[in-house]
Amino acid sequence: MKVVLESCNNIVCNKTTSFKIPVILCVYGKKVQTKALVDLEATTNFVNRVIMENNNLVTYKLANLYCVINTDGTPNRAEYITKYVQAYVEIGLHRTT
Repeated sequence: MKVVLESCNNIVCNKTTSFKIPVILCVYGKKVQTKALVDLEATTNFVNRVIMENNNLVTYKLANLYCVINTDGTPNRAEYITKYVQAYVEIGLHRTT
């Protein structure tokens, strides 16, 4: 499936099945501005480890490791996710978990 976004205001487009959009992560009253990679083929949401560490976001240890596989079927270099963050995401006036 190919998605072509011809007119994107403040959105980075790569004319495939993914694009980046500016968002605000809200974690326990702390707000972090970043860009979210929206992948139309993804089945799970992730927050980059560097964003969590650089912004001192509250994290929790996962009960079980989460194996990360890239869309092409190869193992991700991070291999496993060991922590998670509870956050709201703000996109303009919209807010979601």
